[in-house]
Amino acid sequence: MRNVLSAIQRAIDGMVRWLVIVLMLVMMVAVSAQILFRYVFNIPLGWSEEMARFAFVWVSFIGASALMRAREHINVTVFLDRFPPRLQAVAVFIANVGAVICVYFFLVGGIALTTNEWAQLAPATEIPMGWVYLVIPVSSGLMGIWVVAQTIEAALQLRGKGGP
Repeated sequence: MRNVLSAIQRAIDGMVRWLVIVLMLVMMVAVSAQILFRYVFNIPLGWSEEMARFAFVWVSFIGASALMRAREHINVTVFLDRFPPRLQAVAVFIANVGAVICVYFFLVGGIALTTNEWAQLAPATEIPMGWVYLVIPVSSGLMGIWVVAQTIEAALQLRGKGGP
């Protein structure tokens, strides 16, 4: 079972990595095209800045979910480092439960926002803004996967250390 979960995590990691790479490429091409057309051909592109901005938003949110996976979000460990190991495990578990609750509200709100924005079109590219806002439920779903897995891991660690 552990091998299956590990394989699923590696597959999701790979998809996230490739998505970020493609989005960074989109940003680079859009900004380069805008510079080329504006300063060389004296014909500014209307869509490139908007496309680069949307790609940046997606990279930021997907990157936040990748940080959740790697446990690299900003945290203050001044007090946590001074706790005994058992209390550290309890604090990590409580923090993870709080993160699960936050991710839940992030997911529900993101779904509501995304469904409300499908009718609105972006000014330059005329793509539905729902595609831009879709990153909120996607990234919160990924965060949810990671934080639930980390919460289960923390609970198992607590149970193993606190067992008879």
